[in-house]
Amino acid sequence: MDVPMKLRLATVLMATAVITTAQEAPVVREGAYWVGSIGDSFPIAAQSRLQVNTRGNVVVRKIAGDQVTYRVRQRVRAASEDQARALLGGGAKQVSSVRGRVLLELQPISARTVKTDIEIGVPSQVSTVIIQTELGGIDVAEFDGAVQLSTGGGEIQLGRIGGTVQCYSGAGQVVIERAGGAINCTTVGGNMVVRDAAGTVALSNQMGGNIRVDKAAGEVRAHSAQGMIEVGQAGGAVFADTQGGFIQVGSARGVQAESAAGMVRVKNDAGPMNLATMAGNILAELLGGARVEDSSLVAGAGDITVLIPSNLSVSVMARNSTGGGAPRIVSEFPEIRITPAKFFQSPLVGQGAINGGGPVLNLNTSNGVIYLRRK
Repeated sequence: MDVPMKLRLATVLMATAVITTAQEAPVVREGAYWVGSIGDSFPIAAQSRLQVNTRGNVVVRKIAGDQVTYRVRQRVRAASEDQARALLGGGAKQVSSVRGRVLLELQPISARTVKTDIEIGVPSQVSTVIIQTELGGIDVAEFDGAVQLSTGGGEIQLGRIGGTVQCYSGAGQVVIERAGGAINCTTVGGNMVVRDAAGTVALSNQMGGNIRVDKAAGEVRAHSAQGMIEVGQAGGAVFADTQGGFIQVGSARGVQAESAAGMVRVKNDAGPMNLATMAGNILAELLGGARVEDSSLVAGAGDITVLIPSNLSVSVMARNSTGGGAPRIVSEFPEIRITPAKFFQSPLVGQGAINGGGPVLNLNTSNGVIYLRRK
């Protein structure tokens, strides 16, 4: 019998407790849509992990008590109630428990034209929420524990998460307001934004989209196939690479950045800098009191500018291989000795020890100008 909003039975092996139900729901007309809705609840033990497998948009909200609640709402355009029931499909709901993990299967058997929205109420006593949806967005406004999220295609929106965050989207942007632990997220295409992370951050954009991390307590790793990468403040080192777009780091304790086509702009507190661009300028600023280490700045086609505090002790080795007989190294430090090229198309070299010398800054451009500026 075709009954709207029934959920497909899924087999779960090794389940210690299984509750399977088929629920009938009335179909009502709301404007241009036929709408069906079901909901229920079930108990969950403290410190359990909750996993939800489904298809559709999922919203997770934090609730009081010891019961997990769910509501599935579907709507579709149809000429009649019978046609709507046929499009909405049928199925069954299943709840199972295995070794501290409670699995809720909500798999509507419905046409692709049906819009499915699932709301899950999760008690604070749950340690981890795992959401796997075949297609649709995932929204978690607030949760005290850890989250593991996966969608075949849709946006992931996270508010205040108390624990770690793992997420994957087949196509869609990822936005995280705050995480109390480490973040590890991947999207095939779409922008990625992290406002505040209490741990390390690892973001990967596999096809196209920008990446922005405003603040992270630990290291930041960011990869974008085609897009800009911006890191405001990192408590650890920053590792960033992109095939198309600029890279900007406002504050970090060591930076490794590579851009195939775009500018690299970095402010470094401590640690080494390894910066490279095939086509674009490099601007590196050493912050006051910086504890730098040996660093390498290489531009295939672009200028290199380094801003050095007047009291910082560093050694400089600069090479400019610009062709045409006119390579340039411009220095505001008298300690830097610039040796003219001896032969046509041989590199121009500038080297010296500022304030007695220290960690080595290796600067190399093949087509541009090297600037050593005093802060």
